[in-house]
Amino acid sequence: VYPFVCTYPGHWRRMYGALYVVADLDEYLANPDGYLIANKIEAKDAYLKDRRPRTEWKIEDLSDVMATLSGDQSHGDHQHAAPNYGSGKQLFTVANCVGCHKLDGLGRDFGPDLTKLEPKWAGVDILKEILDPSAKINEKYQTNVIELDSGKVVTGLVVEETPDVIKLVENPLVNAEPLVIKRGSVIERTKSKVSIMPKGLLDKLTRDEILDLVAYVNARGNKNHPAFKPAGGHGGHKH
Repeated sequence: VYPFVCTYPGHWRRMYGALYVVADLDEYLANPDGYLIANKIEAKDAYLKDRRPRTEWKIEDLSDVMATLSGDQSHGDHQHAAPNYGSGKQLFTVANCVGCHKLDGLGRDFGPDLTKLEPKWAGVDILKEILDPSAKINEKYQTNVIELDSGKVVTGLVVEETPDVIKLVENPLVNAEPLVIKRGSVIERTKSKVSIMPKGLLDKLTRDEILDLVAYVNARGNKNHPAFKPAGGHGGHKH
């Protein structure tokens, strides 16, 4: 079993897979899981063991990350070194945060400007928002559901309105170009209780990567933030 990755800088964090070399391809394709077990084909490479296919992270699974973010290293099953600024900045792009938010000179205005987050917000609050984006939605960025006279229903963020048209972006991570809707074609318009920010943005990341990303957002992009300066003056963990 061989790992493969995209070698464009930073893309390896989300763009990767495994190449299986098997003796009987037809037999493998008929029952992949059974074939791998019967022939004892295992991933030997440490990279493949770390790069699990997907983890649906929940807040209770990340108690150790929350403890590190709050400065409490006495709780949690995993011990983390200080967050890494460079990794956090790179992950801000890799995890697609940059597609909707502005921070440190990067990003778009489809979500709140992260340099202007509530001052009282800590890393734990930010982590909860990422894991459950629909729990509390900023009204300014609330998704609209619009039913058209054609029978089509479109959902997205309204970015501009005039007496004649409504401009709506359905998914900023796929296409930032707005859809232009004529007001006369609108049958019904309602507010959605589901955030335009998707769930699962952290599911391809490791615990340490989640720590780096949340610490970077919590620092508002400031590389001189105390979170990135552990006792002893050495940088954070290495990946």
